[in-house]
Parts: sequence; C-alpha cells; structure tokens
Amino acid sequence: MVQDMEFNYAQLRGFIIEHFGNIRNFSKFLGIGTTAVYERLGNKVPFTQREIDKVANQAIDRPLTADEVSALFFTHKVRKTV
Repeated sequence: MVQDMEFNYAQLRGFIIEHFGNIRNFSKFLGIGTTAVYERLGNKVPFTQREIDKVANQAIDRPLTADEVSALFFTHKVRKTV
C-alpha cells in the first residue's frame, strides 16, 4: 500500500511570515481563503501548480530559483519509526 506523501512546510511558513506578515495576506495574494491555505499547510489539500507558480514568480521582487521552490514546496516530512 502506498502512503500519501506529506510535505514539511516549515520553510514555506517562514517565507510567508517574512514576505507577507501573516497567513491572511498570503491567502489574499494566492486568491484563496485562509482555511484553504491552512488545509494546504496541513497536507490535507495539495498546493496547485498555479499557486506554486505564483509564489515562484510573483511573491518577491525576483523569481525564486528551482532550489528555493523545491525547499518551500517539496521538502518531504520525515516520519520517525520505532
């Protein structure tokens, strides 16, 4: 059985605070509600390609590098096993 992949959005959360101040401003930037952002950050709903592209190309005064986008959106959550 393949488990759903979960992502660690800690760096994205830091990026949001640094560049937008709070989740509400970030949600307005993306054009979605705050609940939708929390669902994405909680791995309940995936970020869309459009949302990732908007952050990558419009969030700050320059396009983000592929490494920056990868760190923000595609860092895997490490599960501890006993």
